[in-house]
Amino acid sequence: MVVQRTHLEYPLSFAVFMFGIFEPYPLDNYGKALYQEDTAEEGQQQLFPDEDGAHADYSSDGVVTVLQQATVGRGINVVIMGDGFADCDIADGTYMQVMQQTLDNMFSEEPVKSLRDYFTVYAVTAVSQNHGVGADYSTVFSTVPSLTESGISCDEDKIEEYLSKVPGVNIQNMLAVVILNSHAHNGVTYWYSDQNHQPVQYALAMCPVIENLESETFRQVLTHEVIGHGLAKLGDEYGYATQGTATDEIVSRVSSMHDYGWLLNVDGSNDAASVVWSRFIGDSQFANENIGVFEGGYTYAGGIFRPTEESMMNSNRSPFNAPSRQAIYNKVMELGEGRTDVSYEEFVAFDAVHKPTVWDYTVTRSRQLSGWRPAPPVLKQLR
Repeated sequence: MVVQRTHLEYPLSFAVFMFGIFEPYPLDNYGKALYQEDTAEEGQQQLFPDEDGAHADYSSDGVVTVLQQATVGRGINVVIMGDGFADCDIADGTYMQVMQQTLDNMFSEEPVKSLRDYFTVYAVTAVSQNHGVGADYSTVFSTVPSLTESGISCDEDKIEEYLSKVPGVNIQNMLAVVILNSHAHNGVTYWYSDQNHQPVQYALAMCPVIENLESETFRQVLTHEVIGHGLAKLGDEYGYATQGTATDEIVSRVSSMHDYGWLLNVDGSNDAASVVWSRFIGDSQFANENIGVFEGGYTYAGGIFRPTEESMMNSNRSPFNAPSRQAIYNKVMELGEGRTDVSYEEFVAFDAVHKPTVWDYTVTRSRQLSGWRPAPPVLKQLR
């Protein structure tokens, strides 16, 4: 399938996890020994392979497992796969452990926590030659986390080939998730449009197993990427001084995406009466979220505005704010029930029963990571 790509880089501070020399070999978070080579490239987890440096048992490659079957609505299809997992990872259960934790992390925040039954989730086994990812590794999807900026390169054609192994699933309406066998602090989501330049629902979210499988950071970044960007097409709610002020072209782009139901948590207007989340401002039911108009978003320090000082789409450390929860709820109703007429009142009634309870407005991403220079979403043509 020829598609047009929007390559989104959603950087989080790129942490490097390297290990010193110990005896015996230290283990990674799956209990496997690590390389003890001083020449290991910074930022890439060096994992200890078999003696011949490769794994050759592909008997389980391409096997499709249903992790969860939708019991409500038409079923929203999600496909999870891993890259840099060798035959030994499949044989000892590591691969499926990662798939299951990914599934649980995806549905750990409201509103999808309470809407989980709308989703059918598959895992496709992808056996890589090498255990680990990086430029010098031979893996199914050729994922390589950037060492200089946030982002992950990959073989998108190969990913689509494995997605097609799931029977009866239309790729244009699915959400694909690729988990990297790496502990790098990274994350990226690709958005797509069809040959007529019209946005489609299909998105590809990629995330390493940041720090370790039980890490709160892994859960948060995965939620930010998969649910925020991938499912609901939300924009980032942080800005960097180095990005400066959004140009008129960027403001126009954000506005045009609103027509498709995308980027509903950022706006080029600072008028509280006209921003896309205006109905929340002054609504006493959301007083604890301090919803207003805050400058900085879509990676720009100025010219783009967000609904709250902090949120899941900012530092990842707080729940989704109410405008983002509404966008997620509406998307689930659209995909799961075929409804595009969800009223504000319907969402508010749902949210009153399923509202997050923990909020933290004290630390914002822009204060912590002001040195980053991520690129805003840009449409790219796939060849």
